[in-house]
Amino acid sequence: MLVLVTGATGFLGRRVVRELEERHHTVRCLVHTPGRERLFPGRTPDIYYGSVTDTEPLAEAAHGVDVVIHLVAIIRQRGRATFESINHLGTANVVAAAKQNGVKHFVHVSANGVTNDINFRYLYSKWQGEQEVINSGLPYTILRPTLMFGPGDEFLNTLAGLARIFPLVPVVGPGRIRYQPIAVEDVARCLALSVDRQDLKGKILDIGGPDQISYNEIVSIVARTLGKKRWRLHVPFWLMHLATLAFQLVQPRPAVTVDQLRMLGIRNVGEPGIVDQTFGFTPRTVEGNIDFVRSVTAADGWKIAMGIMPARIRDH
Repeated sequence: MLVLVTGATGFLGRRVVRELEERHHTVRCLVHTPGRERLFPGRTPDIYYGSVTDTEPLAEAAHGVDVVIHLVAIIRQRGRATFESINHLGTANVVAAAKQNGVKHFVHVSANGVTNDINFRYLYSKWQGEQEVINSGLPYTILRPTLMFGPGDEFLNTLAGLARIFPLVPVVGPGRIRYQPIAVEDVARCLALSVDRQDLKGKILDIGGPDQISYNEIVSIVARTLGKKRWRLHVPFWLMHLATLAFQLVQPRPAVTVDQLRMLGIRNVGEPGIVDQTFGFTPRTVEGNIDFVRSVTAADGWKIAMGIMPARIRDH
């Protein structure tokens, strides 16, 4: 079975490629930047270069493919890479290429909390992308992961950077909003298992880890993993909003954007036990599985605080 993976060199994509190859699927990778395929040492996936905004390379990449796993999305807008151009219209382009080539199964990664409320621009664009898939006429499976964590993630590594250098870690509001983090490797496993699952066609699944924990608890887990005792500084939303606006004006990559700040107030949880019930394995917990944050140094922390994410931490 030939599987096309868009976003193959990204945070999730590289794990999906590995999972597929371990299950003896033939993998074709859509790679945006030539040379990024060096992330696959010792493996020889079929490489096609292109962007989800360019229809001709997409059509070529989808030729002869049985299944598409569509991963490309952005959570920050930059220049021409907008939520509309990538998350919505980019998905529409991949769907069109899949239809043109008679793809038998379209596996789409959306996001937990998608909404048709335009005030949440990222989640709205992901909802629009879902609609392109649902209304395409293609057999589809849509997975909506909760907050993903793993080596190279942005969320926990940012928290680790702040906890490494500050005795007080800023928390928006009371910090009681619940999250259900899921390991990126477990999401990749779910996606690879979905490829052969005829019973999942037409299904939309919210997948998350085994625990629903608050933002406060996540900060505490990160601090414990670092061997640090840290206190939480609860900042009112309005004040954090003003600070975030200011940081966006002066920092190349602020620790949080205004769009992300709004989403911090939304519960990020899936249906308990859905991964166990649907895919037959128990996803890993956050506690005890984030040793990667220990590699974040004080120097990294200061860079993160200044809006510079070190490439050795987040290389996608």
